Amino acid sequence: MHIHTPAHDEPRKVMKVLFILPNVAVGGVERVRLTLIQQLVADGIECLLALRRCRGELIERAREIVPVHELAPHGIHQFIPELARLIKREQPTHVVTAFSDVAVLAWIAMRLARSPARWVHSVHNTHSMAGARRGFWGRLRYRLENRMAGFAYRRADAIVTVSEGVRQEILERYPIGPSRVTTIYNPAVPDDQLKWVRPSQLGSAGIHRIVAIGRLVHQKGFDILIQAMARTTGSWQLDIWGEGAERPNLETSISENELQDRITLRGYTPDPYAVLREADLFVMSSRHEGLPATLIEALACQCQIVATDCPHGPREILNDGQLGQLIPVEDESALSDAITRAIGGTSYVEPHLLRDRASAFLRSACCTRWESVLRSLDG
Repeated sequence: MHIHTPAHDEPRKVMKVLFILPNVAVGGVERVRLTLIQQLVADGIECLLALRRCRGELIERAREIVPVHELAPHGIHQFIPELARLIKREQPTHVVTAFSDVAVLAWIAMRLARSPARWVHSVHNTHSMAGARRGFWGRLRYRLENRMAGFAYRRADAIVTVSEGVRQEILERYPIGPSRVTTIYNPAVPDDQLKWVRPSQLGSAGIHRIVAIGRLVHQKGFDILIQAMARTTGSWQLDIWGEGAERPNLETSISENELQDRITLRGYTPDPYAVLREADLFVMSSRHEGLPATLIEALACQCQIVATDCPHGPREILNDGQLGQLIPVEDESALSDAITRAIGGTSYVEPHLLRDRASAFLRSACCTRWESVLRSLDG
């Protein structure tokens, strides 16, 4: 996408940006969206956040950053009319959506409100079959989501993808001009984070601290990780941070493999950087991603990394495996072998190389790119 940069003597148009999400439960999309809003507000841009329901672990943080509007506390039937009323009242210059179902509802509300706002839709995950949920209903929902995504892509003024892999997938699947789709990495790394330098190296004596972070859902592959750890020898301790529907199944798997003393489900962490600074090794076992924020955070904390080569993001982030081990998806044996190499020190990446790569994901740079895309739509 061509990004228009105003001349120094050209007055900037006043922007009011309305962001729309289902909720602010802990997840990569929600965390990076709040980070983006926080930076835009700091830059003097008025922002609003509309949620289907005001729930989720990040709701208090959201309210500290931006005015939050609840659209449908009593049912989805409220969503469109309440959003249309909000748009009429607030008159945003731009509307930003994520998730294909929300995008379709937002488009209808914008038409009802007769809003001239420019619409940007962001895409955070793969459209490949890797993203399909299990079972008949999961596959049906996958097909419906792809149809809704196509509807949104044809109508949005701009599409922002979180990785080049996701961008290429969209261009291959949908008849969309390349100039309408741009890649902006998630604003994952605070600018002051890269001042920290990791002091030590894996392979030394003692218990190796392994960390995995993410929602406890099928996508994240923690079931595979637990099975892999059952094969892994050596002195190690694994902490899995996050909450989700798969917790009971993961607890059962840990117990069946008699790993209660070595694997702990820690729950939600509000500060992944604090967790990762104390870790020796970060493991990402996902079945699919768009651009995994936790993998970028691990880079910034200069952890050694083992990640699945899933669509999309890990290969792009890790420079084709130069900055961490990439292993096949759902391969317990390969995952265990890679972890063994990492904690044994036979696979090691110098911390300064990890920190250098993390600089591509600095919050200030990514948010500046977002602001440029928004302003380019004003003509």
